[in-house]
Amino acid sequence: MNNLAAREQQVKNGLIAQQKMIKSLFGDKKKADKFLATAVKVASDYKLASCNVNSIIDACVTVAQLNLDLSPVLSHAYLVPFKNSVQLIVSARGYVALLSRNGWKVKSYIVHEDDDFDYVIDGFNETVKFTKNLDSSNDTFKYAVALAQSPDGTLYVEVMNAKQIDKHRRASSNQRGDKPSGVWAEWFDEMANKTVIKSLVKKLPMGEDIANVIEVDDKPIEAELVEEKQAPVDLNSLAANEDYDKTTGEIVKSKPDMSVLDGINADGTSDNEAGE
Repeated sequence: MNNLAAREQQVKNGLIAQQKMIKSLFGDKKKADKFLATAVKVASDYKLASCNVNSIIDACVTVAQLNLDLSPVLSHAYLVPFKNSVQLIVSARGYVALLSRNGWKVKSYIVHEDDDFDYVIDGFNETVKFTKNLDSSNDTFKYAVALAQSPDGTLYVEVMNAKQIDKHRRASSNQRGDKPSGVWAEWFDEMANKTVIKSLVKKLPMGEDIANVIEVDDKPIEAELVEEKQAPVDLNSLAANEDYDKTTGEIVKSKPDMSVLDGINADGTSDNEAGE
């Protein structure tokens, strides 16, 4: 058995211990199986190879508790490596999915220097007018804007300028410099978009599910998203055997029963859909 396969079995072993909880959270076997298959694939990524397996399993279970999806296609949440652990980051799409699930309509966009933008507050009424200058090559950031409309039609607006966005950026321990670095340098508009949506969500009269997401996402973000060009991690010292110590995350010699997930395909379908 190669090292990568051994690492994947460690992840499977940890998820099996939480299988009943995950199925009860989703309330649907097929959906739970699909989540488990996706979680195994994401959590077994070589970028997380130096992370404690227990922290990876905990993060996956938290995603299930928040009723989000780990699928890279949906991009509701990310598992981000930091030292020997992982941090769970909820994306802008994750927040939008939760709001939509609760009957809210959400829209967000970035305003650049040459765009026409007008935000008027008249008592309890708020009006936003935005015209994108499609012919301009000036991509200088000006505002990040998020709007949410409740099921009863009430509009909520959040507008953040460059100074406010930068204040949030600097809150991360690796972003205290004058210039953005890492993911903020590569994807500034996307990060600003997530920031303004999260700021708006905190002001909405939402239920416990949104509050739980904010609590998880408000934990200090000290990690950066690993760039795709990063060299693969050598797993020789991490996956010499087939199991791990749930306390230390170290690999130990054992052969757990992986049959529970053997019938789950990469797309989440099951070879045997009949019964639990």
